[in-house]
Amino acid sequence: MSMCRGSQIKTRNLVLGTALMALATMTSSAQENRSAAAPSSNEQLVDDLVSAYKILVNEGVLDSFGHVSFRSATNPEHFFMPRAMPPSLVAAADVMEYRVADSQPIDPRGRRVNGERYIHGEIYKARPDVQAVIHSHSQAVIPFSMSKIPLRPVVVQAGFLPPEVPNFEIRHVRAEGERGMQVTNSIRGAALAKTLGNSPVALMRGHGNVVVGSSVKQATVFAAYTDINARMQAAALQLSRDITVMNEPELFGPSEFDINRPWENFKQKLLDDKAKAAIDRGQFGLEQTQPR
Repeated sequence: MSMCRGSQIKTRNLVLGTALMALATMTSSAQENRSAAAPSSNEQLVDDLVSAYKILVNEGVLDSFGHVSFRSATNPEHFFMPRAMPPSLVAAADVMEYRVADSQPIDPRGRRVNGERYIHGEIYKARPDVQAVIHSHSQAVIPFSMSKIPLRPVVVQAGFLPPEVPNFEIRHVRAEGERGMQVTNSIRGAALAKTLGNSPVALMRGHGNVVVGSSVKQATVFAAYTDINARMQAAALQLSRDITVMNEPELFGPSEFDINRPWENFKQKLLDDKAKAAIDRGQFGLEQTQPR
């Protein structure tokens, strides 16, 4: 009876040991597979970039133009942004790599590039702390760029704004004989970066605004709340020219605001866009903006 029980115990231990070894092997294999399949830092940032476009289109911040970029996680002298195309159509395959030094693409492969890529390159050059840049034509923000009333932080979620948002005037740097209001060369881009200074946001007179952040997520949330703040300030001014704006103690630093909460909230509001995959992405962009 005892011998039989001992044999049963040995058999059970052998089976258990074999099972544990098999489980360990499976776990190790699964970890290796996950490691091999895990995206690189830039791949993850491309996913965030595509989400940022969808969010900002859905929130009404990006119109038919405007663009989002991020600084390379592996080479700070490079940045990524999509080819010239409508924001609502941007997919991972459209994202291109550029040099910070001259805002030129590394390998265009015949793809048309954004003429205002100098906004991004010159800001990355001037601001080593910036990891993402957004340029939009927010309709709520533009009126403040054209009036004597500065954009100021008025709602709690916009406490990242400076007490008065700086405003870029392209007439100060547009050379004699030049035309247009777009930032299509490094001189204009550098002047915009100078106006931005250490601020997270700068207006662009009659054009839009630029928002920067320490991540794609942060810049996206800041861009959305810059638009919301502008709408709330304009609404308050319709009631009275005497409005109360936020003061210094009411502003916040990056560690005092949960970026993930609005980011995930915005993401959950997105609509499916599978039908956009069939669009010809090579049709966008102007020929005159390509050579530099």
